[in-house]
Amino acid sequence: MYKDYDLAAVIPVRLGSSRVSQKALLEVGEENIPLLAWKIRQLKQVMPRQNIYVSTEADILKKIAIQEGVKIHHRDEYLADGHKASFSEVITGVVKDIPHEHIAWVTCVVPLMSPQEYLQGFREYKQHVIPNNSKYDSLVSANLLKEYFWDDEKAINYSATKKHTISQDLPNIYRVTNGLYMAPKALMLEKEYLLGLTPFKSCVSKIAGIDIDEYEDYEIARDLIGIYKSKEEKHLSDSVVFLDFDGVIFDSAKEAYAIAMLTSQRIKNLSELDLSSNHAKRFLAQRYLIGPAWNYHYLLAAIDDNNDLKFDSYLPDEAGHDAKIFQNAFFATRQVIRNHFWDDWLSLNTLYDRSNELIDIINNNSNIVIVTTKDAETVQALLETNGLNRPIDIFDTESYEEFGCKSYFMDDYIRKHSITRAVFIDDSKKHIAKCAWVDSLKTIQAGWGYVSPEDYIDNKSEVISAIIETIRG
Repeated sequence: MYKDYDLAAVIPVRLGSSRVSQKALLEVGEENIPLLAWKIRQLKQVMPRQNIYVSTEADILKKIAIQEGVKIHHRDEYLADGHKASFSEVITGVVKDIPHEHIAWVTCVVPLMSPQEYLQGFREYKQHVIPNNSKYDSLVSANLLKEYFWDDEKAINYSATKKHTISQDLPNIYRVTNGLYMAPKALMLEKEYLLGLTPFKSCVSKIAGIDIDEYEDYEIARDLIGIYKSKEEKHLSDSVVFLDFDGVIFDSAKEAYAIAMLTSQRIKNLSELDLSSNHAKRFLAQRYLIGPAWNYHYLLAAIDDNNDLKFDSYLPDEAGHDAKIFQNAFFATRQVIRNHFWDDWLSLNTLYDRSNELIDIINNNSNIVIVTTKDAETVQALLETNGLNRPIDIFDTESYEEFGCKSYFMDDYIRKHSITRAVFIDDSKKHIAKCAWVDSLKTIQAGWGYVSPEDYIDNKSEVISAIIETIRG
C-alpha cells in the first residue's frame, strides 16, 4: 500500500449535523454499510489500515472504526459541536495529535471518490508538493469546470454577447470537491487550515465531486453507486495479482516440521512437538532448501547425524527408496492430522509480519488469485481464520494436474481475461525464473519467505506498493 512517505489519512466525523441527521451512518452500496465504513474500506485499498484515523466523539462511530481495524482519534466534545468550535480549532485540535509528517484530510460524505483517485492524489502530492523547490505547498481535490458563470449582475468568465466564448476556450475554474485535502502537518498547524497558499489541484471525476450536504445529495450519490461500481469493475478487470501462499502470506515451516516428525515416528502425537528445541531450530533454519517432500527425509537424517554442512550438500538428485516411502507417508500423515486435528493443524501455519495488509488487499479487491501447491480448502480456511471475509480464486494442488506448473496457469489466465497489468509474488527464485517468458507479467521475489539468510530482505513495502500499482494502474 501507499508507503512512499509518512502519510496518515484522517477521517473527521461527528454524529451531529445541522442539515442531515447522523450523516456518517447513512447507508450506501449493495451491503448497505454506513458512509463511514464505506470510506474506510476505500482507503484501506490504497494505504495501511494503521495509517488511517477516525476522529470522532461518538461511541457508535468509534465502534465502526474498531470493526474496520483502523485507529481512533478521540475528539473533544467542544470540537464536535459545530456551533462552538471554529473550523480552525477543529483542524488544529485534531491534526496536532496525529503522529505523522503528512496529513490527508478525507471526508466520508464524498462517497464516490474512488480508491484510484485517492492514489492519484497521493502520487501527485509526492510529485508536486513534497520536493523542496516546488511552487505548491499542499493539495486539494477538485473538479475542473468549463462552464458559464454569472454573478448577480454579469457574466464573470465569458462574453455573453455575439462574441460568445466556446466552452473549450473558457478559463480554468476549479471547484473544490471536499474529498481530499493534503498538506504537511506542520503547515496545517501553522496556517490553522487544511491548505497552504498554493495548493496543487488534483482533478477528479464529476461523480467524485458529489458532497452530501443535503439529503437530496445523499439520494443522488446512492443512485449513482451503480455507475461508480461499473467504473471500478472495468478498471480492475484489466489487472490481476498472483500471490504465492507459503513463504509469502503464511509460514508453514512449523507445520512441515510437525508432519515430518510424526511421519518419521520421532514423535507420536502433536503434544510432544517441541518447537523451541535445537532440533526444531536447525530444521526451520534450513526450510528454504527444501523442494519436494522427500527432501525432509534427508534433512532429518542430517540433523540426527549432527552434520554441520547444509543438508543439500549431500542431497541426492533423486529420491532413494526410503525417501519415496517417507514422502508417501508424509502426505498420508498430513491428511490424518487434517481430518482429526483440524484446528491444531491450522495453528501450525502462522502469518508473516504485515500479512494482515495482504489480507486487507484480498478482502477489498476481487482480482487477486492465490497460486499454491496447498489444497484450496486449507488456504481458504487459513485466510478466513485470519480475517478474510469472502471466497477467493485459488490455483491449488489439483490445478497442477491440468497445467503442470504456475507459469502455464498464469499465462492461460492472462490470455483468457485479456489482462494488461499482472504481477506474481513468490519467495522462490526458481518459480520466478520459470515465469520469465509470460507476457504482461511482472515478477517480484518476497525476500522474507523461504530464502537463504544471505538473500533475506524485508521488502514488504515494495511488494505491497507493487500490488497496489498493478491493481490501480
